[in-house]
Amino acid sequence: MTNVTPIFNEFLSTHPAVAVIPPDRKPPPPKDEFLREAFRIESHTSSLTKYLLSIRQAYLSTTSGRPNPSRITASSSASLLARRNQSATLTDAQRDTIDAETKGVIRELLAVISRLESTEKVRAQTEEALLRKRYSSGLRGIFRDETEEREREEEKLRTLSVHRGGVLWLLKTRLEKASELQRGQQEIRLQRQVERGKSILYKAPSGILPPTHMSMPVTSPSKSVASAGRRSVGLEDEERKNIENILTEEQLQLFERENGDLMKHYEDTLDQVRSAEKSLIEISSLQTQLATNLAAQNAHIDNLVADSMSTVENIQRGNKELKRAGEKVSIARSAFWGALAFSGVVIIWDWFI
Repeated sequence: MTNVTPIFNEFLSTHPAVAVIPPDRKPPPPKDEFLREAFRIESHTSSLTKYLLSIRQAYLSTTSGRPNPSRITASSSASLLARRNQSATLTDAQRDTIDAETKGVIRELLAVISRLESTEKVRAQTEEALLRKRYSSGLRGIFRDETEEREREEEKLRTLSVHRGGVLWLLKTRLEKASELQRGQQEIRLQRQVERGKSILYKAPSGILPPTHMSMPVTSPSKSVASAGRRSVGLEDEERKNIENILTEEQLQLFERENGDLMKHYEDTLDQVRSAEKSLIEISSLQTQLATNLAAQNAHIDNLVADSMSTVENIQRGNKELKRAGEKVSIARSAFWGALAFSGVVIIWDWFI
């Protein structure tokens, strides 16, 4: 789509109007320390989400590439968020490193959000205590009614708490989505590893058995069924001797080597599955903690919103009462001045008459 902002700004220059801010211009950094920290957390969360989406295809690929030490660094949030260019394939070690770094980043961001939330609670409690002390001590309330001013100050504090509570809720929600994305990728990877490991002949080369294996003697169907059952759990001595007589020494060594490679492959696959399950359990615990915090945050925000609505109603009711009281004062004042004028007239009339 064509960018018409310069044309629109040129058109606005002919009229008393302010030019539109270009979209590539970054807003000024906030002065509030809370918002600066919130922006920093949101930036890291967005970078983590983009990073997970960028490596999704390579992470979920069933092929494994060669190890590239230049792509793998120490486990830290900085090294994870700094990497952007990824190759088409990843090794299992690189995938495990990505899982560990992602969990570390999520855990660090969750801890930062928790500290920010604790700081905000302390600030809100301190401001509320100072406000209560300001309007409950001294002789200020004797000479003038400060109820409306106090309610206005309380509403400001409550609105600020609601706003910051919403910011914390947004940070937790986006972090939960990033954690859910990582958990989904790990589940898909684990599922594909299990499905790949189900095939017994996954790494067995074709054409190993000699043509003479088809001429092995079969006495009866029942024996065939029994031998098939025995082959599923292990070869009997007699069958092993028959196979050894049929196969050559070189073929037997080839079978043993392939059997050892197959066992090693399944052991490695089992270790990977256990590692993936452990990672999934840790990610699930983090998500449970995030969900609990979000539920508590939602309840707190709902309470603040309800308090704000009740405060607005109280302020409106107080304004009506003040207006009604002002009308009563004006009537009493008029009656007082009227009575005073009448008394003066009576005194003057009595004095001269």
